[in-house]
Amino acid sequence: MMSIRPIQQIRIQSKFLTLPNLFTGGIQGNKEGCQIKVRSYSNSAGTTKTAHITETGINVDGRDLLHVETRNMCRCEKCFGKFAHQIQNLPPVGNAFPGIKVEEIGKLSEHYVSLKWSDGHEGLIARTIRGDFGPGKIESRVRDWVDLARRKNSDQEFWRTPNEEVKKFWDYSWVVSSVDNTREFLVHYMKYGIALMNGVPDDLELGNIIFEGLKMGPLWECCYNAVEYLVFKPNPTNLAYGSGALPLHLDLPYYNPTPHVLFFHFVKSTVEGGDSYWADSFAAITKMTEERPDLVEILKTVPMTYRYTPPGSGVFQLTHHPLIRTVEGDLWRTVDSRWSMDSAQFARDRDLETRKKWWEAYSYYRDVIEDESSWFVKKLEGGEVVITDNWRVYHARKEFKMTADGQERILCTACMDWNSMANRVLSPEKGEFVFLEIDQH
Repeated sequence: MMSIRPIQQIRIQSKFLTLPNLFTGGIQGNKEGCQIKVRSYSNSAGTTKTAHITETGINVDGRDLLHVETRNMCRCEKCFGKFAHQIQNLPPVGNAFPGIKVEEIGKLSEHYVSLKWSDGHEGLIARTIRGDFGPGKIESRVRDWVDLARRKNSDQEFWRTPNEEVKKFWDYSWVVSSVDNTREFLVHYMKYGIALMNGVPDDLELGNIIFEGLKMGPLWECCYNAVEYLVFKPNPTNLAYGSGALPLHLDLPYYNPTPHVLFFHFVKSTVEGGDSYWADSFAAITKMTEERPDLVEILKTVPMTYRYTPPGSGVFQLTHHPLIRTVEGDLWRTVDSRWSMDSAQFARDRDLETRKKWWEAYSYYRDVIEDESSWFVKKLEGGEVVITDNWRVYHARKEFKMTADGQERILCTACMDWNSMANRVLSPEKGEFVFLEIDQH
């Protein structure tokens, strides 16, 4: 049986400093918080950084932090953990407990500042991204892509008219040949909401492409298979298995939340017609906001009900969403599928005046998104893969016909959570241990 070493022994054997060594004397603030003393640090470039206690907390390098924030930000081994990197050893907070405050500021180094709190705890907080996440490439990845991974609109590229970047095809062999290439491909996806690959070998299935090629996962489970093949069926229980046109839509609106990352792998496509096309809802909403912000507000606040209850399937999926969701002013998610709307339930839930306004807003929005000049249209061939942001980029299909023997249209689909994809972009490689550098403070 493997023996477990006590924590004290692990700490002694590590290179991390024990807590008393992290604190080398410091600056005190009086009870009124009016006496301000400044501790400074000059880096190798000669830039001077400072920290001092304020009335509400501390100021580090010109950034004001509250007392409670600093205590939650402590990165000492006792509070943050060398191996877990999860907050632990936190004091209780709330009205029943006195507020814990910073009493002294100790040593400043390039990435950290030592602090002593009123409960007697001595630790340190990070002053830089590197101090917060550790050394190596993860520092630059967090700096460059963390806002994109958090779906900040400022880092996304909306496309009202599809440009060459939107239409770009990436060679599959190149994408999977290195981790950095895979990240570049996925960053493109996060930015534009769509990414396309060609040159996928005939013997690869979608599961191989995702798990072995892109090294991503897990897949998102729903009422279909994790990896689902869409092959023509007469009288299908889902319109996607038919041959008719599918208007612009976002998938699985009857789930809450809706799946985020959609994979489409065209295994074979020899039918007549069946062109695919896509449109950027964030660009359409931005245009509508400029023209009719009152209607946009209705689509943000009044939810529509969606359902999927095909006879004999044993499936009853029903929920409701507003068409537009924002987070701190950023467009976050769009939900829309005309053939999954439960208008009868909507009429039972909402008064007549609200429904009038909603249908006026929705009709206006569909006119904007259905503007063909904003579509990216492409007939996809076997060996091509498309990944779309199902919270942003609509997809659609034109009608197709099988006019000769042997013609087929075989499409394989799968879903994934956004965080699983973002993890592939931001994280170090599995087995690559990136520890914080508090031992160098």
